[in-house]
Amino acid sequence: MQRAAAEALSAKPDARPDIDTDRAADLLYGLLSPELYLVFVRDRGWSPDAWEEWVGDALTAQLCTGPASGTEIA
Repeated sequence: MQRAAAEALSAKPDARPDIDTDRAADLLYGLLSPELYLVFVRDRGWSPDAWEEWVGDALTAQLCTGPASGTEIA
């Protein structure tokens, strides 16, 4: 599932050219894992909205050439 998303993201005009599809899939897998979500939301008390904003910013910064803050991954 993350591989298909990484392939689609890699084809976008704002994809970072220095991030290959395998690396993008790894980043998606790691940052979107249920375990990481539970650590932040259940164990650390983050709201789901705060986690969603953080993970969106982190993925945008890692995978896209544009600014990360306040953006959404679509």
